[in-house]
Order: sequence, then C-alpha cells, then structure tokens
Amino acid sequence: MAIGDIVYGDIIRNINDFGEWDTDAPVRTRWKDGSPAYTKSLINVQMKFDNGKAICLLTQKAVPRKDPVQEMFWIWQYKSNDVGFLRDTLGCKVWNEWEKEDGTIGRAYGWVLRNKRRKVKITPELIEMINNGEIRDHKLCYSLLGRHIQHGYVMLDQVDYSIYTLKTNPYSRRIKTTLWSVEDLDNMALEPCVYETHWQLWGGKLHLTVNIRSNDMGLGNPYNIYQYSILHRMIAQVTGHEVGTICFNIDNAHVYDRHMDALLEQIERPMHEAPIVEINPEIKSFYDFTIDDITIKNYNPEKSIRMEVAI
Repeated sequence: MAIGDIVYGDIIRNINDFGEWDTDAPVRTRWKDGSPAYTKSLINVQMKFDNGKAICLLTQKAVPRKDPVQEMFWIWQYKSNDVGFLRDTLGCKVWNEWEKEDGTIGRAYGWVLRNKRRKVKITPELIEMINNGEIRDHKLCYSLLGRHIQHGYVMLDQVDYSIYTLKTNPYSRRIKTTLWSVEDLDNMALEPCVYETHWQLWGGKLHLTVNIRSNDMGLGNPYNIYQYSILHRMIAQVTGHEVGTICFNIDNAHVYDRHMDALLEQIERPMHEAPIVEINPEIKSFYDFTIDDITIKNYNPEKSIRMEVAI
C-alpha cells in the first residue's frame, strides 16, 4: 500500500486523540463567513519516506496532479510572486485568496529565492553550466559583464547556488535554501509555511529535508509532500545523483475544525498501491522541465474530498 497514506493516517489519528485545540487563543484565520477557523494541532511532527522507491501521493483521496507541481514550478523554477502568472499562465489558483493589490503575494516565496544571493567564484564549471543552460539567473549575465567579473565572483540566487553546489561540491552540509527572510516578512501576504530545504549527499544518494513551520493537514500537506517529492527527483536528476529519502519536519501540524470529520472518514477508506511517477530522463537542466515531463501511472485513488479554505 502507499506508505504516504499510512504515515498521514497516523498523524491525523494522533492529532484527533492527543492534539490541542486553540479555541481559547486568538486565531488569525477565518472562514469565508467570518467565523474563526480553529485548529487542533500537534507540534514537532515528522514524515519520512524513501522517495527513490515511491512518490508521496495519497491514495485514500484524489490529490490534484498538476496544481501542486505548477505551484512548485512557480516558486522554484520561475521564482515568481506574481499571482496572475500562476493563475493565468500555469493554471493554478491556490494563491488567489492572498493576492495583494499589486497582483503579487509580496516579497515571499519565489521572490526570496530569486533575490537572496550567495557569492560564487567564477570557475570553468560555472561558465559551462551557464553556457549549457543549467544556470539561468536573470541577473547573472549583468554580473559577468559588469564589475563583479573583475573581482572573480558572481552572485547566484538560491536555486542556482544549490544546483551549482550539488554538482561541484555535493558533500557540503551547507546546501540549504530559506524563505524565512526576516527583513521581508512584513511585506509578505503570508509568511512562508514551507520555509527551508536542506540537500545532503549521504550514502551515495541525495536526501532532502523540508522544514515546515505550519502545515494544514487537510489541504496543504497532501500538496506539499507530493510537490517536494517531485522537486527532489528533478534536482537529483539534473545534478547526477540517485534519489534518497525525503523528510518533512513540521513544527505545527494541524487540522481545522471544519475538516476533522472529513479527514477521519478519509483515513478509514481503502488504500491503494502507490502510483508510478516517471520524469523525462532527457532533461538536463532544471529550467527545461515542464508539466508534460511528468507522467503518473497507475494512480487509482478514492474520490476527492472538498474542503473549505481558511483564510
């Protein structure tokens, strides 16, 4: 059976049996009718999978196969905060409720990956990766042609820095990305829920740790575990590493009051075999992947469950 369902089900049961309600605390989130959206939660929850064996895609309910991946592309590949681009070009509407007047979600998610940079020496390996399209930082050409080149370095954004390091110094224990940009938090429509990744080559395989400050188990978590499992496989492919484990550290795992009954019903449904996910092996640059390069076979989940979104 799909290991994702087993781990997920255990967490839902533990939240129901041992979690704490926040009904006595002021809560930020509201339902569309204006009433408080209370949650029952546990802290310091972990989900760990062998991502080289099976993808983290639940089968006790149908999870959208395109939206989570398109949201991941929006953040990681396009490094965008433009809600209109996500909605109109990538066909994903999950950020509509948080769209600001300027059409963005503020200085959040993709904006942080694009604008927070690391210094890297100019090397033959770097030049080769630029020339073959593995690194496509939109400000990099300026850096190479401008004043930085005389000092022998360029500033890479977080995604390019991670890809470059995974190819040139993969045993480093410092290959991390962060979305928790303290100086920009007040300019974000929503502080990042998934806020950090840590990439480690260990035992000959690439392992990924994903840190999450707050995870809505009804709607957010099934998206997150699936989309980051896909990201993990893509980055491993383009950097030439075998896929290892993926571990999600969740600071606060919670179930909204209006979701609890549906989730308790969901985890009693039949489980099915994990689907087979194939990623186009011809792709050599992370920036060349499209939604059409991902094929999901033998995904036969139970029916989807509609849940109201808390804002």
